[in-house]
This record gives sequence, structure tokens and C-alpha cells, in this order.
Amino acid sequence: MKPFKLKIVTPKGIYKETDIEMLNLKTTAGQIGILANHIPLASAIDISEMNYIENGERKTFAISGGFVYVNDEETTIIANAIESPEEIDIRRAEEAKQRAEGRLHHSQSNIDIIRAEIALKKAINRIHVKNNG
Repeated sequence: MKPFKLKIVTPKGIYKETDIEMLNLKTTAGQIGILANHIPLASAIDISEMNYIENGERKTFAISGGFVYVNDEETTIIANAIESPEEIDIRRAEEAKQRAEGRLHHSQSNIDIIRAEIALKKAINRIHVKNNG
């Protein structure tokens, strides 16, 4: 497969710049795969597992939403947060899951419910990536 440039940016700065053969991620419209020479694309990314193939090796990440932009020169991901399995603190993720579940059971307002559901989804995603990555 022909490689293409991937740049991942977070609020902390550039997380990764590399050449990859394939990118798989879940947008808010559904799961997509990106190869070299993909048509231009701009889409929101869902809280999900993301992976790419670099030098024949699949690398997996937990991504906490963001945007993906594909053009002729590169594919850019602007992520709220992204972590490889090695970067995920499983104890912290499990504690975040328990806190979010507790908030859902005792929430007083719709805002709290939405925030707790998002926190729960992020924690479950991180636990999944850590255990399967």
C-alpha cells in the first residue's frame, strides 16, 4: 500500500506525525477507512477506538472525539485527547467509569446526565483499548 502523511494534533500540541498505509476511525456518520489518495473529507470523530497501519504494524488508540481532515497532502486529526494502550492508566480509567456510573444514578439535571454519559463512554473506550491493545 502507498503510504500517506498523518498528523495528530491535541490541545497540548502535535501528538504524532508519521507516514501510514491505512487509517481506521469512527466518525459521527460511521466507521471509515482511509488510504492514500482518499477524496477530500472533513468529519467529526466519535469517542472510539482508532487504529492505523505503520510499516506493516497496526497501532491502536483511544480517541476522545475531534475532527479529521483529508486533503491531497496529508490527513490531519484534531483530537480532544488520544492515548495509546501504553499511555492508558487502567486504574484511573476504571475509577472514571465508576464515578460516571454513580453520577448517572444520582443525577439531578439533564446537563449532568449528558456529561456523565460522555465521561462513561470515554472511560469504557479507554478500558477497551487498554485491554485489547
